[in-house]
Amino acid sequence: MNKQLIVTATPSPDETFARAMSISADREAQIDELMDKYHGETDTYPDALAAISSELHTANELAYVSFHLGAFAESQRTKHELLNKLLGE
Repeated sequence: MNKQLIVTATPSPDETFARAMSISADREAQIDELMDKYHGETDTYPDALAAISSELHTANELAYVSFHLGAFAESQRTKHELLNKLLGE
């Protein structure tokens, strides 16, 4: 049994999170539009994720959306915490 795993990393000028997830630039733009649409049409991040999931084609696209929605949710939470501190709450 082979107990080795050989990984070869090849730098690319177009190295982004989407490309690492095998999502093309065109599909990334489509997914970004879908995230904007469903974020605006729903009340919670889980609802937005559930709504957009029917429009995604792969698990990598779902992971991409989950990462972005989660990062946005965290940035919003951090802003609210900062405001609460500034207001003395």
